[in-house]
Amino acid sequence: MVPTPGGRMTDPVSSLMSSPVASVDADATLREVAETLAANEIGAVTVLVEDGIAGIVSERDLVAHLADGANPDHLLAEDVLTPDFVSAAPDETVLAVARRMMAARVRHVPVVEGGEPVGMVSLRDLMEVLLGELER
Repeated sequence: MVPTPGGRMTDPVSSLMSSPVASVDADATLREVAETLAANEIGAVTVLVEDGIAGIVSERDLVAHLADGANPDHLLAEDVLTPDFVSAAPDETVLAVARRMMAARVRHVPVVEGGEPVGMVSLRDLMEVLLGELER
């Protein structure tokens, strides 16, 4: 599902999220994470384990590890993921999620329902809503 441009800040975040969510397994290499990001033209993936989401890996995480000399074929998603990620429920308002993202200083938030990722919201998505609000 492609986000609907120009939504409202009071809309549920489910109306804004990108879906399906791109995910990798915890044992995916950093190269596989990079390939998934590039193939889907996105900035973050969820890392899945048997019982749900273990964390997320963002472009920023990837670049930081590569800059430190990491071998992308030997470092795994589980080694670089952010385990304490910010998430949202599908019925939360766009404004509530935007505030949480700003407070946590993150650019991507998985939308989770029943412990499973159902969508992803990015700062780019929020900008579309903000611009839509300003143009009204």
